[in-house]
Amino acid sequence: MIMKSKRKHLRSLLRIYILGIIIKNEKVHGYSIYKELLERIDESIYKKTGTPSIGTIYRILKELVEEGLVTKEERTKNGRKIIYYAPTKKGIEEFLSISKMFITKVIMGLSLVIDVVKTLDKKGYDIVDIFYDIKKINQITSSI
Repeated sequence: MIMKSKRKHLRSLLRIYILGIIIKNEKVHGYSIYKELLERIDESIYKKTGTPSIGTIYRILKELVEEGLVTKEERTKNGRKIIYYAPTKKGIEEFLSISKMFITKVIMGLSLVIDVVKTLDKKGYDIVDIFYDIKKINQITSSI
């Protein structure tokens, strides 16, 4: 039961990642989405479930189209059919809504983590890696 729940959670993450990649690129074909996704995801997430297959990506793309979150446009290039995906207004609004919820949860969790890590640092625990990761978060957010 836990593994099924974990897979459902990972699938939800894939959906938001794919939607974000489409919004960022404005119009992109499926294989480019797959390549960018593999560059961005943390491999540790997929140690037990394996890296998402291209088939999984296309099934999610089909769902996003059916839900009206992205559009699909077929083009022929050098005799090959290529499908491009573009975000809809509904897709962008969905992404922003999910992003707001995600950021709120991250802020709440990060606040607790920082407080606890400071306490553990005072007690002599090795927290160098965690401080390093927190500094990476600071670098990302300071570029906004």
